[in-house]
Amino acid sequence: MADCLPTLLLMNSAVFAVLGAFLYLVWREDPEAAEYRWWCAAQLMISLGVALLSLRESYPLLAIGLGNALTLWGVGLVWGGSRVFIGRPVDMRLALAGGAIWLLFFSLSVDSVRIVDRCAISAVYAFLLADEFSSVRRHRTRTQQATIALAAAHACFGAVVAVIVVMLMARGAPFDPKPFVVSVALESVSYGLLMGFALLAVTKERAVARQKFMAATDPLTGLSNRRSFDHNADAVIRSSRGQGDSALLIFDLDRLKAINDSFGHSMGDRALTTFGEVAAKSIRNEDFLARIGGDEFALLLTRVDSARAVAVAERIRSAYVSAAAALGDGLSSVSVGIALSDQETSDLSALKEAADKALYAAKSGGRNQVFVAQA
Repeated sequence: MADCLPTLLLMNSAVFAVLGAFLYLVWREDPEAAEYRWWCAAQLMISLGVALLSLRESYPLLAIGLGNALTLWGVGLVWGGSRVFIGRPVDMRLALAGGAIWLLFFSLSVDSVRIVDRCAISAVYAFLLADEFSSVRRHRTRTQQATIALAAAHACFGAVVAVIVVMLMARGAPFDPKPFVVSVALESVSYGLLMGFALLAVTKERAVARQKFMAATDPLTGLSNRRSFDHNADAVIRSSRGQGDSALLIFDLDRLKAINDSFGHSMGDRALTTFGEVAAKSIRNEDFLARIGGDEFALLLTRVDSARAVAVAERIRSAYVSAAAALGDGLSSVSVGIALSDQETSDLSALKEAADKALYAAKSGGRNQVFVAQA
């Protein structure tokens, strides 16, 4: 196995290089995801380090010294990328400390000391990587869980090898470094390749989630859009049957066109965002609020009666009028139509039709008021 190790290392170096190149292409397609840049640099640095390690027999000082330093800098950058992925700042001193410590203190040591140091530094970075992904407790995916397990397993392997070598050194027993060098090299390369693919999967998973979020979100207000509302609201109504009535509230901002014409669309946008903020603060977590048109918003309430639905609508209407008093000379107000579910209006389309009729009555009756659809 030791004789085949240089060839195996070169092959793995090429795979790391391909991974780095692929991450670079993905980053070019999604430059806002800065973790791609970190992980691309990490894979390319590890690729160069592994290539140098394959020259251990011919150029031992260069391979052992610089080769290991490059791979340790690479795993440091992997940890740095995980910090960026989570949304935390990166301390470059810590990211590069492993390779620097190796070069300054251990690259010229005896094999046993080098093995212990190499395993210990790699284990620390693996533990830090696992800790970063473990901090994501909400919406943690299976891919992220697998990444945590992989990093933890590598950290445990490095710790066990380091302890075994230290124990052998303490006993003064004859020490043959080759089995340890081969096992550490094979495990490290295998871990690096698996982690590279895991990070690629994690980033692609987040990119897909980001695209789905953008497709379901109104870019101005940050609320759900009509597509998302139509897709989810009907299911919410069906799932809440037998637990109380559902109510659909349709809000229409009054005189928004006049505000746009007189004060500009930026003022109209402020009116829309102000309403979104006011309404979002006035509802429960389980209530479903969305912007479904230019000046229209929809709110789905579950487990409510008519009095509760009217109270919510009045609270939002009053709060918005107060918040919008300084916008467009106070022209903006909001009209509300409410429809409650019953045996005849038990799905979303029927509730929409009834709420729209109530909204029309509120608008034609003088605006800035709440109307409830008649049963």
